[in-house]
Amino acid sequence: MKKLRPTEDAYGQEIWTYYNGKEVPEIVENDDGYISVSSFGPKGYFSDYKDWAPHTKRAMEFVKGRVLDVGCGAGRCSLYLQRKGFDVIGIDNSPLAIRVCKLRGLKKAKLVAIEDAKFGPNSFDTIVMMGCNFGLLSSFAKARDC
Repeated sequence: MKKLRPTEDAYGQEIWTYYNGKEVPEIVENDDGYISVSSFGPKGYFSDYKDWAPHTKRAMEFVKGRVLDVGCGAGRCSLYLQRKGFDVIGIDNSPLAIRVCKLRGLKKAKLVAIEDAKFGPNSFDTIVMMGCNFGLLSSFAKARDC
């Protein structure tokens, strides 16, 4: 994985800025050229369980055992599950997002891109990919290889 410089880590800058008390918009650009301002944005990455969408809360009911949170961002799901007593590892390719996770108290936060995640068989009982993170896989072929 190529290490991102702060100027290349737009997502991390967004997380870091919000963590430090400044409101920032999140601009989303899709591969098809569509550009919009996210309605979720950085506030959502820091939201408490009570403010989560019903489908996200429901997903947490199925978590068991050792957990991998792929694209953990600011640690929203990882921290919730850690508080519930789960053994959670959060991974993200954003150095600043991982820094924020650690500052927020996530015990196991690692700077790892999904394509570089190398865990042995049966390492996790649950893999969490919330917030449209299936897009990190970008294709069926890449998903199969991960």
